[in-house]
Amino acid sequence: MIRSIKDIWYAITSPEHYRDFMNYKKRNLFLYVFILIFAAGIIIYGVPAAKFMAAGGFGTMLEEGIPDFTASSAEGFWIEEPVEIDEYNFLIKADSDIVREDITDLDGQYGTYDYVIMVDKEQIYLSIPGMQEITARFDEMPGFSFTKDDILAYTPVMYMAALWVFVLGMLIDYGYYFLVAAVISWMAGVIASFMRVRLGNAKLFKMAVYAGTLSYVLLFVQNVIGKTIPNFSFFSYIITLGYMYFAIKEYKENGIEELPPEQFGGREE
Repeated sequence: MIRSIKDIWYAITSPEHYRDFMNYKKRNLFLYVFILIFAAGIIIYGVPAAKFMAAGGFGTMLEEGIPDFTASSAEGFWIEEPVEIDEYNFLIKADSDIVREDITDLDGQYGTYDYVIMVDKEQIYLSIPGMQEITARFDEMPGFSFTKDDILAYTPVMYMAALWVFVLGMLIDYGYYFLVAAVISWMAGVIASFMRVRLGNAKLFKMAVYAGTLSYVLLFVQNVIGKTIPNFSFFSYIITLGYMYFAIKEYKENGIEELPPEQFGGREE
């Protein structure tokens, strides 16, 4: 692990070390990317999650944030006080004192949202990406009953769902990192051919894995500070290809045969 942390530093500061990276075993690459993504994930998601848990977690949030309510097929919907949440393209409106003529009509008044939950005295409307819109009347749902206590009972499920989202996000980032490295290695192969340097696809791919380090670190910094660099995806490719260019240039000028004994990672056998 310490070796991988050192490699992060070398990947950002020393293109000449890419000659060593070309001879790393595949397990070094997998471990390197895992540490890079896992460390970023812990800081971006783990630290806020720890603070959230220290403040009481989902239980406290739901207990204090949701008024008492009941919903049943016999009595319709009742809530202690109206609720309106309008954040992050997510709209929730619950009011038992009114009955909307068309609960799905959001145009003009609310704009466009990805997630919508609307509840009045007699009906509920759900709009969630990837799912069919749902509009239902409570008196048309025989035996239906739902209260605030039912939501609180699902608190453990919410924790499991949050953990699953974290793990799934890590796996997606992990796979995407290697996908981008494959694209970069192909582009670098074109650059190498113009520079009259013969490098195998496997070596270029290993170099590309490390060349993407600074771009990933910059993406991490953007997430931490909450600001986005315009057209960052384009510039990240330019940055990564720049590292590849200097690494290939270094290889051309010195050749891997002239390297001192390898110091940083296991070579391919």
